[in-house]
Amino acid sequence: MRELKGDWRDLFNGFMVALDLRKCFLALLGIFVTICLCGGLTVALGNSLNPKAVEVPKDLVLHHWWNTQKQAWAVIYGETTIPDDQALLAPKAPEGVMMAPKSAAPAKEPVKVKPSALIKIGYTAVFALLVLTIWSYFGGAIARIAAYEIAKDGERIETRKALQFARRKFWSFFWAPLICVIGFFFFAICNYAGGMVGSLADIAQIGAPLVALLLPLALLSGFIMTLICVGTVTGLPLFAPAVAAEGTDSFDAVSRGFSYVYSRPWHYIWYQVASAVYGYVCIGFVILFAITMCHLGLEAGAQGFEISGLVRQDSDKKGQFHKVVNNSWALILSEEHQGCEKYRWDPVSMVSSPHPYGRLQNLANEIVGVDFKDRSLSPDKQTTHHAASFLVTFWLAITLGLALGYV
Repeated sequence: MRELKGDWRDLFNGFMVALDLRKCFLALLGIFVTICLCGGLTVALGNSLNPKAVEVPKDLVLHHWWNTQKQAWAVIYGETTIPDDQALLAPKAPEGVMMAPKSAAPAKEPVKVKPSALIKIGYTAVFALLVLTIWSYFGGAIARIAAYEIAKDGERIETRKALQFARRKFWSFFWAPLICVIGFFFFAICNYAGGMVGSLADIAQIGAPLVALLLPLALLSGFIMTLICVGTVTGLPLFAPAVAAEGTDSFDAVSRGFSYVYSRPWHYIWYQVASAVYGYVCIGFVILFAITMCHLGLEAGAQGFEISGLVRQDSDKKGQFHKVVNNSWALILSEEHQGCEKYRWDPVSMVSSPHPYGRLQNLANEIVGVDFKDRSLSPDKQTTHHAASFLVTFWLAITLGLALGYV
């Protein structure tokens, strides 16, 4: 790591600080647990509310699971319909026999599904608490490793000690964001209670004047809620580093985050803009580098496996190991983003429609060149080649998952 300058140029150390196998591995574990718990909760709830709209994929294609996740969110937070299946269940006439019209089941309108507010609030709360719990541990350990490395000028802390620190300071990491949420809702409930009291007092025709008289208290409460909201949204990235670097409690972490944001706002905004631009470039580079690395390594191995085409019966077709590799890539990359013309790369389009997921999928498809239409394996070697495809997919998932952990 380069020598620290004490100004915004230190942001460019972030690439090497984050590019650490231990941090990426801990992030990968956090992502895996988040997908299993939060993703499983979302799909299960969406499927229970509308089984027709949210069907659990029968394959392991990642993009299919991502689409199912989005559809589950649409069901939970929106309004969907369940088609009437009575027509499918109605008795059918034997072949050559006509049934009377009265025996046909009456058509029904699709059933609309709109989850109650209690379901939406409950799901949101459980989802947020799960994410906060998972990343209070894994994120805390990652923050501790980074803070120690920066403070000790490149000296590394053992992963075991970082995990011990995250476990010891878990509640500090966990409660820091929640303190802000609790504070915001405390003042919101106070205003709500004041309005409710005014509504009851209005029976005696004194409620409206009483509420108007106490309006300065409501405005003061709104001012505090705004401070909390702005401070939380902007200062949230500083809570975990404060705990990781100083070993402080939740209140001190929140105080440090708010203090920095409100005492040096333009300084903070400049740091965030510079780090965001630089971070996006670094993330795109790391992920595309990992995809290219995997593709070139597998392509070279496939050429060797086929002895550069000498053992192929048909030179126009891909060899056996190419099919194994193609089958593995087809599980990871998305067919929907292959050859998409909607992703233009001029500055205006990139700013107006960033779509980082779609753009990375599109570039990855251009690099790898997956054939989604032909995913067949050799009939006489399906068992062994399916096993090989599973192993290739496993190693691709680990490698690309570590690159994703860099994010």
